Amino acid sequence: MLLRASNREKVPGGLDKSPAINSMKDGILPASAAHTIDFGYIQGAWRRSEAMCSSETDPVEPPTVSELEKALGQAVEKCDLFAKNWRNRIYRIELAHGRLVLGKQLVMGTDAMLQYQYGELRVLAALQVPGLRVPKALALLRGKRVLVMEFARGTPIPALLRKGASANDVVSACELAGKILARIQMTWTQNICPMPVEALARDLAAAPWQLSAREQKILRSALESLAGAKVRMGQVYYDYKAANLLLENNELFLVDPPDRLREGVHLWDFSCFSSSMRRHLWRFSLRRPFDRRRAIVNKSLVAFEQGYLTSFTNRHPEPPLFALAVRLFELQRNAVLMTMQKAKVALTRQKVPIAKGRRLGSPLVNRLTLPLLEIEKRWLFRQLTRELRR
Repeated sequence: MLLRASNREKVPGGLDKSPAINSMKDGILPASAAHTIDFGYIQGAWRRSEAMCSSETDPVEPPTVSELEKALGQAVEKCDLFAKNWRNRIYRIELAHGRLVLGKQLVMGTDAMLQYQYGELRVLAALQVPGLRVPKALALLRGKRVLVMEFARGTPIPALLRKGASANDVVSACELAGKILARIQMTWTQNICPMPVEALARDLAAAPWQLSAREQKILRSALESLAGAKVRMGQVYYDYKAANLLLENNELFLVDPPDRLREGVHLWDFSCFSSSMRRHLWRFSLRRPFDRRRAIVNKSLVAFEQGYLTSFTNRHPEPPLFALAVRLFELQRNAVLMTMQKAKVALTRQKVPIAKGRRLGSPLVNRLTLPLLEIEKRWLFRQLTRELRR
Protein backbone atom coordinates (compact mmCIF):
# COMPACT_ATOMS: atom_id res chain seq x y z
CA MET A 1 0.00 0.00 0.00
CA LEU A 2 2.00 2.94 -1.26
CA LEU A 3 0.87 6.48 -0.56
CA ARG A 4 2.13 8.95 -3.13
CA ALA A 5 1.99 12.73 -3.32
CA SER A 6 3.65 13.31 -6.67
CA ASN A 7 2.63 13.71 -10.33
CA ARG A 8 0.09 16.34 -9.37
CA GLU A 9 -1.94 18.42 -11.79
CA LYS A 10 -2.85 22.07 -11.55
CA VAL A 11 -6.39 23.11 -10.71
CA PRO A 12 -7.86 26.62 -10.89
CA GLY A 13 -6.37 28.88 -8.28
CA GLY A 14 -2.84 27.57 -8.71
CA LEU A 15 -3.19 24.55 -6.42
CA ASP A 16 -1.56 21.19 -7.04
CA LYS A 17 -4.13 18.44 -7.37
CA SER A 18 -3.49 14.77 -6.77
CA PRO A 19 -4.39 12.43 -9.66
CA ALA A 20 -6.25 10.33 -7.13
CA ILE A 21 -9.18 12.72 -7.39
CA ASN A 22 -9.35 13.14 -11.13
CA SER A 23 -11.92 10.37 -11.34
CA MET A 24 -14.32 12.04 -8.92
CA LYS A 25 -17.37 12.86 -11.04
CA ASP A 26 -19.73 14.19 -8.41
CA GLY A 27 -19.59 17.91 -7.64
CA ILE A 28 -19.42 19.75 -4.38
CA LEU A 29 -23.13 20.51 -4.41
CA PRO A 30 -25.05 17.27 -5.05
CA ALA A 31 -28.67 17.56 -6.06
CA SER A 32 -29.73 15.24 -3.26
CA ALA A 33 -28.22 13.68 -0.18
CA ALA A 34 -26.40 10.47 -1.05
CA HIS A 35 -26.76 7.47 1.22
CA THR A 36 -23.49 5.85 0.26
CA ILE A 37 -20.60 5.71 2.71
CA ASP A 38 -17.92 8.18 1.70
CA PHE A 39 -14.49 8.27 3.32
CA GLY A 40 -13.08 10.75 0.82
CA TYR A 41 -13.08 13.87 2.98
CA ILE A 42 -9.82 15.17 1.51
CA GLN A 43 -11.13 14.56 -1.99
CA GLY A 44 -14.27 16.43 -0.97
CA ALA A 45 -12.11 19.38 0.11
CA TRP A 46 -10.55 19.45 -3.37
CA ARG A 47 -14.02 19.58 -4.92
CA ARG A 48 -15.00 22.44 -2.61
CA SER A 49 -11.87 24.35 -3.59
CA GLU A 50 -12.72 23.87 -7.28
CA ALA A 51 -16.26 25.13 -6.66
CA MET A 52 -14.84 28.18 -4.87
CA CYS A 53 -12.82 29.04 -8.00
CA SER A 54 -15.91 29.31 -10.19
CA SER A 55 -18.43 30.63 -7.65
CA GLU A 56 -20.20 33.91 -8.20
CA THR A 57 -20.17 36.79 -5.75
CA ASP A 58 -23.34 36.93 -3.65
CA PRO A 59 -25.48 34.79 -6.02
CA VAL A 60 -28.58 35.12 -3.77
CA GLU A 61 -30.24 38.26 -2.46
CA PRO A 62 -30.72 38.87 1.28
CA PRO A 63 -34.16 38.07 2.73
CA THR A 64 -36.56 40.97 3.15
CA VAL A 65 -38.56 41.77 6.27
CA SER A 66 -41.83 41.03 4.46
CA GLU A 67 -40.54 37.61 3.32
CA LEU A 68 -39.49 36.75 6.87
CA GLU A 69 -42.85 37.86 8.27
CA LYS A 70 -44.69 35.67 5.79
CA ALA A 71 -42.53 32.63 6.58
CA LEU A 72 -42.67 33.09 10.36
CA GLY A 73 -46.27 34.24 10.55
CA GLN A 74 -45.45 37.16 12.83
CA ALA A 75 -44.10 40.68 12.78
CA VAL A 76 -40.40 41.26 12.23
CA GLU A 77 -38.86 44.45 13.58
CA LYS A 78 -35.57 44.26 11.68
CA CYS A 79 -33.09 41.95 10.02
CA ASP A 80 -29.36 42.70 10.18
CA LEU A 81 -26.40 40.90 8.68
CA PHE A 82 -24.53 39.42 11.63
CA ALA A 83 -21.70 37.45 10.00
CA LYS A 84 -20.69 36.01 6.63
CA ASN A 85 -18.13 33.84 4.90
CA TRP A 86 -17.76 32.16 1.52
CA ARG A 87 -20.44 29.59 2.37
CA ASN A 88 -23.06 31.35 4.49
CA ARG A 89 -24.53 34.60 5.66
CA ILE A 90 -25.95 34.80 9.19
CA TYR A 91 -28.73 37.28 9.94
CA ARG A 92 -29.83 38.56 13.33
CA ILE A 93 -33.61 38.83 13.16
CA GLU A 94 -35.50 40.79 15.81
CA LEU A 95 -39.16 39.91 16.36
CA ALA A 96 -41.76 41.69 18.42
CA HIS A 97 -40.99 42.19 22.12
CA GLY A 98 -37.27 41.95 21.43
CA ARG A 99 -37.19 38.22 20.73
CA LEU A 100 -34.24 37.18 18.59
CA VAL A 101 -33.93 34.43 15.99
CA LEU A 102 -31.22 33.66 13.45
CA GLY A 103 -31.39 33.29 9.71
CA LYS A 104 -28.74 31.18 7.97
CA GLN A 105 -28.45 31.74 4.23
CA LEU A 106 -26.58 29.30 2.01
CA VAL A 107 -24.55 31.47 -0.34
CA MET A 108 -22.99 28.35 -1.82
CA GLY A 109 -25.49 25.55 -1.62
CA THR A 110 -28.63 23.94 -2.99
CA ASP A 111 -32.24 23.62 -1.96
CA ALA A 112 -31.51 20.01 -1.00
CA MET A 113 -28.76 21.11 1.39
CA LEU A 114 -31.06 23.70 2.95
CA GLN A 115 -33.83 21.16 3.41
CA TYR A 116 -31.41 18.66 4.93
CA GLN A 117 -30.19 21.14 7.53
CA TYR A 118 -33.79 21.98 8.42
CA GLY A 119 -34.62 18.32 8.89
CA GLU A 120 -31.41 17.54 10.75
CA LEU A 121 -32.23 20.04 13.49
CA ARG A 122 -35.43 18.12 14.14
CA VAL A 123 -33.71 14.74 13.95
CA LEU A 124 -31.10 15.78 16.53
CA ALA A 125 -33.77 17.19 18.86
CA ALA A 126 -35.75 13.95 18.60
CA LEU A 127 -32.77 11.95 19.91
CA GLN A 128 -33.45 13.45 23.37
CA VAL A 129 -29.84 13.10 24.49
CA PRO A 130 -29.39 14.30 28.11
CA GLY A 131 -27.59 17.63 28.21
CA LEU A 132 -28.01 18.26 24.46
CA ARG A 133 -29.98 21.11 22.95
CA VAL A 134 -30.30 22.09 19.32
CA PRO A 135 -31.83 25.25 17.89
CA LYS A 136 -35.48 24.84 16.88
CA ALA A 137 -36.09 25.05 13.17
CA LEU A 138 -38.68 27.79 12.65
CA ALA A 139 -39.05 28.42 8.93
CA LEU A 140 -37.59 28.01 5.44
CA LEU A 141 -37.32 30.62 2.69
CA ARG A 142 -36.48 28.33 -0.19
CA GLY A 143 -36.28 31.08 -2.79
CA LYS A 144 -33.55 32.83 -0.77
CA ARG A 145 -32.03 29.61 0.65
CA VAL A 146 -32.58 30.81 4.22
CA LEU A 147 -33.13 28.65 7.29
CA VAL A 148 -34.65 30.51 10.24
CA MET A 149 -33.95 28.97 13.61
CA GLU A 150 -33.98 29.63 17.31
CA PHE A 151 -31.23 31.87 18.63
CA ALA A 152 -28.83 29.52 20.47
CA ARG A 153 -27.81 31.23 23.66
CA GLY A 154 -24.64 30.28 25.41
CA THR A 155 -20.87 30.51 25.15
CA PRO A 156 -18.83 28.39 22.74
CA ILE A 157 -16.37 26.16 24.60
CA PRO A 158 -13.27 27.98 23.20
CA ALA A 159 -14.78 31.31 24.28
CA LEU A 160 -15.06 29.98 27.83
CA LEU A 161 -11.27 29.78 27.82
CA ARG A 162 -10.84 33.26 26.37
CA LYS A 163 -13.26 34.79 28.87
CA GLY A 164 -11.49 33.24 31.82
CA ALA A 165 -14.24 30.82 32.88
CA SER A 166 -13.48 28.50 35.76
CA ALA A 167 -11.58 25.32 35.06
CA ASN A 168 -14.53 23.31 36.32
CA ASP A 169 -16.88 24.90 33.75
CA VAL A 170 -14.59 24.13 30.82
CA VAL A 171 -13.73 20.61 31.96
CA SER A 172 -17.38 19.80 32.69
CA ALA A 173 -18.45 21.13 29.30
CA CYS A 174 -15.91 18.91 27.52
CA GLU A 175 -16.90 15.87 29.54
CA LEU A 176 -20.53 16.51 28.63
CA ALA A 177 -19.51 16.94 24.96
CA GLY A 178 -17.95 13.47 25.09
CA LYS A 179 -21.06 11.91 26.63
CA ILE A 180 -23.34 13.61 24.12
CA LEU A 181 -21.25 12.44 21.17
CA ALA A 182 -21.28 8.87 22.47
CA ARG A 183 -25.07 8.89 22.87
CA ILE A 184 -25.54 10.28 19.37
CA GLN A 185 -23.24 7.65 17.91
CA MET A 186 -24.94 4.80 19.75
CA THR A 187 -28.16 5.84 18.02
CA TRP A 188 -26.51 6.32 14.65
CA THR A 189 -24.43 3.11 14.62
CA GLN A 190 -25.34 0.97 11.63
CA ASN A 191 -22.49 -1.52 11.63
CA ILE A 192 -19.41 -2.56 13.56
CA CYS A 193 -16.94 -3.68 10.94
CA PRO A 194 -13.23 -3.56 10.02
CA MET A 195 -11.53 -0.22 9.54
CA PRO A 196 -11.77 0.83 5.83
CA VAL A 197 -8.01 1.20 5.45
CA GLU A 198 -7.96 0.93 1.66
CA ALA A 199 -10.47 3.77 1.28
CA LEU A 200 -8.58 5.87 3.84
CA ALA A 201 -5.29 5.23 2.02
CA ARG A 202 -6.80 6.46 -1.25
CA ASP A 203 -8.07 9.60 0.42
CA LEU A 204 -4.78 10.32 2.19
CA ALA A 205 -3.03 9.97 -1.17
CA ALA A 206 -4.97 13.09 -2.25
CA ALA A 207 -3.52 15.19 0.59
CA PRO A 208 -1.67 18.37 -0.54
CA TRP A 209 1.61 17.44 1.08
CA GLN A 210 4.88 15.78 0.22
CA LEU A 211 5.64 12.90 2.58
CA SER A 212 9.16 11.76 3.27
CA ALA A 213 10.02 8.09 2.88
CA ARG A 214 9.93 7.77 6.67
CA GLU A 215 6.48 9.35 6.91
CA GLN A 216 5.16 7.10 4.15
CA LYS A 217 6.47 4.10 6.08
CA ILE A 218 4.84 5.28 9.32
CA LEU A 219 1.52 5.85 7.59
CA ARG A 220 1.68 2.49 5.87
CA SER A 221 2.42 0.77 9.19
CA ALA A 222 -0.45 2.56 10.90
CA LEU A 223 -2.90 1.49 8.22
CA GLU A 224 -1.65 -2.10 8.32
CA SER A 225 -1.94 -2.18 12.13
CA LEU A 226 -5.53 -0.96 11.95
CA ALA A 227 -6.61 -3.26 9.12
CA GLY A 228 -8.24 -5.72 11.50
CA ALA A 229 -9.62 -3.20 13.98
CA LYS A 230 -13.41 -3.14 14.38
CA VAL A 231 -14.97 0.35 14.32
CA ARG A 232 -18.43 1.83 14.60
CA MET A 233 -19.85 2.94 11.27
CA GLY A 234 -22.85 5.08 10.47
CA GLN A 235 -23.87 8.70 10.17
CA VAL A 236 -21.27 11.28 11.20
CA TYR A 237 -21.91 14.87 12.23
CA TYR A 238 -18.67 15.83 10.43
CA ASP A 239 -18.12 19.20 12.15
CA TYR A 240 -18.39 18.23 15.82
CA LYS A 241 -15.82 20.76 16.97
CA ALA A 242 -15.59 22.71 20.22
CA ALA A 243 -16.62 26.00 18.60
CA ASN A 244 -19.97 24.47 17.58
CA LEU A 245 -20.91 23.61 21.19
CA LEU A 246 -22.33 26.43 23.32
CA LEU A 247 -22.60 26.06 27.09
CA GLU A 248 -25.77 27.40 28.73
CA ASN A 249 -27.14 26.31 32.13
CA ASN A 250 -25.14 23.06 32.21
CA GLU A 251 -26.40 22.09 28.75
CA LEU A 252 -24.72 22.27 25.36
CA PHE A 253 -26.29 23.80 22.27
CA LEU A 254 -25.03 21.98 19.16
CA VAL A 255 -25.09 24.38 16.21
CA ASP A 256 -24.17 24.36 12.50
CA PRO A 257 -26.09 21.21 11.49
CA PRO A 258 -24.78 19.04 8.61
CA ASP A 259 -25.91 20.05 5.12
CA ARG A 260 -25.95 16.52 3.75
CA LEU A 261 -25.83 12.95 4.95
CA ARG A 262 -22.33 11.65 5.56
CA GLU A 263 -21.72 8.09 6.66
CA GLY A 264 -18.35 6.84 7.81
CA VAL A 265 -16.31 5.90 10.86
CA HIS A 266 -17.65 7.48 14.04
CA LEU A 267 -14.14 8.22 15.29
CA TRP A 268 -14.02 11.08 12.78
CA ASP A 269 -16.27 13.17 15.05
CA PHE A 270 -14.23 12.28 18.14
CA SER A 271 -11.04 13.31 16.34
CA CYS A 272 -12.66 16.52 15.13
CA PHE A 273 -13.41 17.69 18.68
CA SER A 274 -10.10 16.63 20.21
CA SER A 275 -7.99 18.21 17.46
CA SER A 276 -9.97 21.47 17.63
CA MET A 277 -9.34 21.70 21.39
CA ARG A 278 -5.65 20.84 21.02
CA ARG A 279 -5.20 23.80 18.66
CA HIS A 280 -6.29 26.08 21.48
CA LEU A 281 -3.71 24.44 23.72
CA TRP A 282 -1.00 25.16 21.16
CA ARG A 283 -2.12 28.77 20.76
CA PHE A 284 -1.71 29.33 24.49
CA SER A 285 1.64 27.55 24.42
CA LEU A 286 2.94 29.80 21.64
CA ARG A 287 1.61 33.10 22.97
CA ARG A 288 1.72 32.55 26.72
CA PRO A 289 3.79 29.48 27.69
CA PHE A 290 2.90 29.79 31.37
CA ASP A 291 -0.81 30.54 30.93
CA ARG A 292 -2.89 28.51 33.38
CA ARG A 293 -5.37 27.78 30.58
CA ARG A 294 -2.92 25.30 29.09
CA ALA A 295 -3.54 23.02 32.05
CA ILE A 296 -7.29 23.54 31.71
CA VAL A 297 -7.23 22.43 28.07
CA ASN A 298 -5.22 19.33 28.95
CA LYS A 299 -7.72 18.40 31.66
CA SER A 300 -10.57 19.11 29.26
CA LEU A 301 -9.16 16.76 26.63
CA VAL A 302 -8.91 14.00 29.22
CA ALA A 303 -12.45 14.71 30.42
CA PHE A 304 -13.82 14.61 26.87
CA GLU A 305 -12.21 11.23 26.23
CA GLN A 306 -13.37 9.80 29.53
CA GLY A 307 -16.91 11.09 29.01
CA TYR A 308 -16.93 9.49 25.58
CA LEU A 309 -15.34 6.12 26.40
CA THR A 310 -17.17 5.46 29.66
CA SER A 311 -20.49 5.82 27.84
CA PHE A 312 -19.86 2.61 25.88
CA THR A 313 -20.02 -0.90 27.28
CA ASN A 314 -18.24 -2.28 24.21
CA ARG A 315 -15.48 -0.10 22.80
CA HIS A 316 -14.63 -0.12 19.13
CA PRO A 317 -11.82 -0.12 18.35
CA GLU A 318 -10.51 -1.92 21.40
CA PRO A 319 -8.32 0.12 23.82
CA PRO A 320 -4.90 -0.94 22.40
CA LEU A 321 -5.79 0.52 18.99
CA PHE A 322 -8.06 3.41 19.99
CA ALA A 323 -5.37 6.11 20.23
CA LEU A 324 -3.71 4.99 16.96
CA ALA A 325 -7.04 5.18 15.13
CA VAL A 326 -7.81 8.62 16.56
CA ARG A 327 -4.43 9.97 15.38
CA LEU A 328 -5.06 8.61 11.89
CA PHE A 329 -8.36 10.48 11.61
CA GLU A 330 -6.77 13.61 13.05
CA LEU A 331 -4.19 13.34 10.28
CA GLN A 332 -6.95 13.05 7.71
CA ARG A 333 -8.66 16.13 9.15
CA ASN A 334 -5.34 17.99 9.10
CA ALA A 335 -5.13 17.28 5.37
CA VAL A 336 -8.70 18.51 4.83
CA LEU A 337 -7.91 21.80 6.58
CA MET A 338 -4.62 22.16 4.72
CA THR A 339 -6.37 21.67 1.39
CA MET A 340 -8.90 24.38 2.19
CA GLN A 341 -6.31 26.81 3.56
CA LYS A 342 -4.11 26.45 0.49
CA ALA A 343 -7.14 27.08 -1.68
CA LYS A 344 -8.01 30.25 0.25
CA VAL A 345 -4.46 31.58 -0.05
CA ALA A 346 -4.27 30.87 -3.79
CA LEU A 347 -7.71 32.32 -4.54
CA THR A 348 -6.97 35.48 -2.56
CA ARG A 349 -3.75 36.00 -4.50
CA GLN A 350 -5.59 35.60 -7.79
CA LYS A 351 -8.34 37.98 -6.62
CA VAL A 352 -11.17 35.72 -7.72
CA PRO A 353 -14.72 36.97 -7.02
CA ILE A 354 -15.23 34.79 -3.94
CA ALA A 355 -12.23 36.41 -2.22
CA LYS A 356 -13.74 39.91 -2.33
CA GLY A 357 -14.67 41.53 0.97
CA ARG A 358 -12.56 39.04 2.91
CA ARG A 359 -15.19 36.34 2.48
CA LEU A 360 -12.38 33.79 2.72
CA GLY A 361 -11.18 35.28 6.01
CA SER A 362 -8.07 37.28 6.80
CA PRO A 363 -5.38 36.72 4.13
CA LEU A 364 -2.68 37.00 6.79
CA VAL A 365 -4.34 34.46 9.09
CA ASN A 366 -4.83 32.07 6.17
CA ARG A 367 -1.13 32.26 5.29
CA LEU A 368 0.02 31.86 8.90
CA THR A 369 -2.27 28.87 9.41
CA LEU A 370 -0.45 26.79 6.81
CA PRO A 371 2.87 26.42 8.72
CA LEU A 372 0.88 25.65 11.88
CA LEU A 373 -0.94 22.86 10.06
CA GLU A 374 2.42 21.58 8.85
CA ILE A 375 3.67 21.55 12.46
CA GLU A 376 0.55 19.66 13.49
CA LYS A 377 1.10 17.13 10.71
CA ARG A 378 4.63 16.43 11.91
CA TRP A 379 3.40 16.14 15.50
CA LEU A 380 0.76 13.63 14.43
CA PHE A 381 3.35 11.51 12.68
CA ARG A 382 5.39 11.47 15.90
CA GLN A 383 2.28 10.36 17.79
CA LEU A 384 1.63 7.63 15.25
CA THR A 385 5.19 6.41 15.76
CA ARG A 386 4.72 6.38 19.53
CA GLU A 387 1.48 4.41 19.28
CA LEU A 388 3.01 1.89 16.87
CA ARG A 389 5.80 1.13 19.36
CA ARG A 390 3.39 0.22 22.13
